[in-house]
Amino acid sequence: MNKQRGERHYALIYGVHPVQETIRAGKRRVETIYLARMPSSADDSVALAENAGIPITSSSVNEISSLTGSPHHQGIAARVGPFPYADLDELLFSQEAIQGPTLVLDQVQDPANLGNIIRSAECLGARGVVIAKDRSVAITPVVEKVAAGASAHIRIIRVVNLVRAIDQLRNSGFWIYGTHQEGRRSLYSIDLSGRIAFVLGSEGKGMRRLVREKCDEVISIPIVGQTESLNVSQTAAIALAETLRQRIARKETIPELLR
Repeated sequence: MNKQRGERHYALIYGVHPVQETIRAGKRRVETIYLARMPSSADDSVALAENAGIPITSSSVNEISSLTGSPHHQGIAARVGPFPYADLDELLFSQEAIQGPTLVLDQVQDPANLGNIIRSAECLGARGVVIAKDRSVAITPVVEKVAAGASAHIRIIRVVNLVRAIDQLRNSGFWIYGTHQEGRRSLYSIDLSGRIAFVLGSEGKGMRRLVREKCDEVISIPIVGQTESLNVSQTAAIALAETLRQRIARKETIPELLR
């Protein structure tokens, strides 16, 4: 059935952390909480919902499994509005962009990879994650469950043209690092200060040629074992952790970490 003009679009997110952090962030409309049981881990979510005046509907485990299409809901789900993607301009003109790197994802299609990348990005001080509208996974309930609520707290930007977005980042003072196992310089030999963006390619194929050509430099992560490569979410986590390590060492990052 076609959607009628003006009809609201909703999603069902599930799991204690995605529901709790969505309410806490306050960036997204939450219509209803579905609760099958009251595990101690859900207490904060329920308290947040009650304080925000969000209705709580008693449901069975099977009902929530049916609603969400997943058994991994931990007895809680929420009916929410569309995911609040940010505009690229919010990042380009933000002073926060110098405090942490940006991730640019070239056709990452696995929801688990995207969820893990978002979780690492939020935990390790990234200021934005840029994804493409086409041939890339969007922010889905599965992504949000894997991200464990991190998607509610980090700027996620969805663009029509990734190559053009990289150009905009560069024109705004970002240095663009592509990541590839054949990169000439090691991540650990590079000064990762200032406005930087890491470009990460898709599972299997890596960066597309046009995207790779837009990078200022292609770098690699040294591998000493027998496995040929790291996956995209592992690469993101290592690049972000090294950036944070350098910035902590220079005392130029998040003040709370320097106390």
